Amino acid sequence: MGSEVIRAVIVRTRKELKRDNGMIIRYDDNVAVVIDQEGNPKGTRIFGAIARELRQIFSKIVSLAPEVL
Repeated sequence: MGSEVIRAVIVRTRKELKRDNGMIIRYDDNVAVVIDQEGNPKGTRIFGAIARELRQIFSKIVSLAPEVL
């Protein structure tokens, strides 16, 4: 019986994220977006806010999000 590796990007985490300007961000839940080999999201909708740090690498995920913090 084989298994499949699924790639994902964590877009929200309960662990505190400290930015360079000193701001600390923490979300209420952990959320990941499943991506393909090229880094494009497999889904077409993202619910909730995502971190601004994803903008540089995963621009397609940021474009689907309703809010970027």
